[in-house]
Amino acid sequence: EYAGKIYGPETYTRLGQTCKRMKRLLLPDDDASSQTIQNIIRSRKAYCTAQRSMSLETTQDLTIKSLKELALFEAWCDTPLCDDNRIPFPFASVDIDESMHDKIHYIMKIMQRYRSVTVQLDSHCGTIAPNSVASSFSRSRGESIKDVLYDQTRVEVIGWGKRIANKVARSDNHAFGELAREGRGWVEVYIVLSDGGDDTRTIMLPPRHEFYDRDRSATADRG
Repeated sequence: EYAGKIYGPETYTRLGQTCKRMKRLLLPDDDASSQTIQNIIRSRKAYCTAQRSMSLETTQDLTIKSLKELALFEAWCDTPLCDDNRIPFPFASVDIDESMHDKIHYIMKIMQRYRSVTVQLDSHCGTIAPNSVASSFSRSRGESIKDVLYDQTRVEVIGWGKRIANKVARSDNHAFGELAREGRGWVEVYIVLSDGGDDTRTIMLPPRHEFYDRDRSATADRG
């Protein structure tokens, strides 16, 4: 109340939200909340680890600076997208099957709750795809997911063909290495929040791998 009298009602509201979040973190009111808090703490550690391991050439700002960003981060932590943001596709397929429904559900849930959020779908095909169709085929996979999402105007699909898959397949420790070497493809889901100001600041959950920064000169199929 004292802060509100000095700095106005907006500061009072923001300070109240901060206090509620701190109470939720320190004093979870049930087992479900306690598990959610553990997920948030675990995911925050992983996010910080990713931040430290990112290439110095990366263009991403990985610092969470606002209550809006913190709220989105907490919501994202409580979804399976936090542990694994890829949606694998069967070999030579662009069809949505039942195994994908859970993650698609959580994408829609975040989009409905946070109206300023956009979704980026980085779409890939396996290393054995013919060069003549790799780009368009990978993009078709992202479009298949976009078609079932809540608000398609807030979804961007980027078809990478097999450029990233070729890099991933040569990596011994990349999470998607096995998929790439098997010749299968996947779509990576990124939740994007922009502040919308003149000096636009954007956070992306999860942080994109440095493979993408290294491939900036390549032309991807966007839309």
